[in-house]
Amino acid sequence: MKHLCIFFLALVACLKLSAQGISSSQLVGTTWMEDIPENYMPKHTCKISFDSTIIRYEAYFPKIEMSLNKQLDFYLTDIVPETFDSTLVGTETRGCYLVMSNRKIKGMSYTEILSLDLDSGDLYLLHRMRPGVIGGRDITTHYILISKNEEPLEADTTKP
Repeated sequence: MKHLCIFFLALVACLKLSAQGISSSQLVGTTWMEDIPENYMPKHTCKISFDSTIIRYEAYFPKIEMSLNKQLDFYLTDIVPETFDSTLVGTETRGCYLVMSNRKIKGMSYTEILSLDLDSGDLYLLHRMRPGVIGGRDITTHYILISKNEEPLEADTTKP
């Protein structure tokens, strides 16, 4: 039984270490479109793009003719964050957690990167339901790579 427990812990550690192989430089200059199933309601489009310090969210909900645009500071880490460390924004970071902060409302959120494959153009993010939130569920979102720039995107400083 002891050997089985040690084997299981070693297996979990190996899987966790393989997930830490994502670096922020792999995301810089990429733009992704959410892969939304045909029968999914409500219909919407969602695009995300990364520069060296900011992740941009652009969503459009045609039924109510509403757009949502956000710019969030981000970095990667290999541990579940408790607070946002602004000193890591714009530096080369590694990990499986994408940590984001909205300067305007001074709020932090994070999502887990389940997999990133630039060759096939697939990005899977796991959005976990947060403790204390009413409703909702854990959701895995698939994004498809729509562009990869060799040059980092310029930060838009006109919006908060």
